[in-house]
Amino acid sequence: MTGLKAMFLDFSFTAISVLSGMVAVYLSSRTVRTTERFPNGMFALEPIYAICKAIFTMSLLVYSLIDVCRVAYDYFVFGSGERIETGPVVIYEILTVIVCFSLYTYYRRSNRSIGDSSTMLTAECKSTLVDGSMSFGIGVVAIFLMLLPAGGPLDFLHYTGDFFITVALVALTIKEPFSVLKEAFVELVGGVHDDDETNAYVEAEAQRHLPANTDYEQTLIFKTGMNYTVDVYLSGIGETIDVADLIECKRSLEKELAKRLHIVDVDFVFD
Repeated sequence: MTGLKAMFLDFSFTAISVLSGMVAVYLSSRTVRTTERFPNGMFALEPIYAICKAIFTMSLLVYSLIDVCRVAYDYFVFGSGERIETGPVVIYEILTVIVCFSLYTYYRRSNRSIGDSSTMLTAECKSTLVDGSMSFGIGVVAIFLMLLPAGGPLDFLHYTGDFFITVALVALTIKEPFSVLKEAFVELVGGVHDDDETNAYVEAEAQRHLPANTDYEQTLIFKTGMNYTVDVYLSGIGETIDVADLIECKRSLEKELAKRLHIVDVDFVFD
């Protein structure tokens, strides 16, 4: 209806958000379940989900960028192109911005309530922020084009304004899916969690819950989806270590860490 390539980009993001949201609802009910075959749950589904969504998002951004570049090239080189019709774009974008902002606030608040541990909610937060930013930018351009008089020195924007806003949107938002992809990949391949604040908190709590006759060496934290695995490396400094005390310290540390990290499994490692 409008000829706006940015509108196609915005619609595609919304479609991806709706479809991926349905998938996320299903996965969120599956990842925490334990079975005989998956006794530790299926938390790896969360980074897999985030990786797939990030790849879809980046592909869409690249496709849209190539498409608008082609349109701008045809206009500036060959002088051919279709005039942009804003139509009901402004009303649509206002509603979309309100919905995206509301969803972003809900996702962010929900993730904070579990210590920002959900990879899926992190992906949804960033994706919704990108979608809302696009809608806002397109709305601003639509208003500008409505007020821009025809036949003036900026008349070319009636044909290529879509190119400039789409390039700006891609440049501003391409970082988000790359960030999600990197974090999810690290989780999936078993990389060490690198959040300094979380690491300092876990290390301090681990030193407060040391079993008797042991000495603290280091702590390694691994995160997969909502699940944290904490390996506390210890060395023995006595002749014996009480197994009952060892188990009690493990459970006590898990209970304390769960207040902030939601789902935690602590292992005492003697290397």
